[in-house]
Amino acid sequence: MTLVPLPSPDESRTFADVLEGLGVGEDPKLSLREMVEAFGERGFGALILLLALMALFPWPPGGKAVFAIPIILLSAEMALQRDEVWLPRWLLNLSVSRPAYRAATAKILPRLDRVERLTRPRWPALTGEIADVAVGLTCILLALMMALPVPLGDALPGLTLALFGMAVIQRDGLFVIAGFLGTAVCGIYLALVWTTVTAIVSGLVHWAASLF
Repeated sequence: MTLVPLPSPDESRTFADVLEGLGVGEDPKLSLREMVEAFGERGFGALILLLALMALFPWPPGGKAVFAIPIILLSAEMALQRDEVWLPRWLLNLSVSRPAYRAATAKILPRLDRVERLTRPRWPALTGEIADVAVGLTCILLALMMALPVPLGDALPGLTLALFGMAVIQRDGLFVIAGFLGTAVCGIYLALVWTTVTAIVSGLVHWAASLF
């Protein structure tokens, strides 16, 4: 595991500002290490939010799992109340094309900026250490859901992870509640999908058995 020192945050820069800045650089590749360093002390929430948003875009089969792995690690560290981001060196070296990153973020930056303006520190009882543990464990569950090969099964957990990420960045208890409500919706959706798939498979089995 590699410890990434977190620089002091620039409070004048919003999350959307940092995202936009990451699209500019001499290196044509944008590494996860550069992302971690850019977000400073907002690292856990910012990275969960960024990875969740990136996972919402179309990727080749297995691409969602690539984003789920670092989200799980970051969420576990948050649940353990670590103060600094620890990630494997090989994971920090993972990178995406900077032009592709700019194209993806260009689609979400206007909406993200509007959402960020709605958030603020509030309801501290829902953003303390105990809440961090609950949020971290819930984000692990959501990341596992996101990696499942379920139709639209990645979009709902991805959006919910984004809510939790914003809640952690801004220490916004309202967004924490929204995240837990979103988690409940994800659970209900997956239960419905599982029930439907089970019924279809069972019907096919009975139909096949009736042919003999």
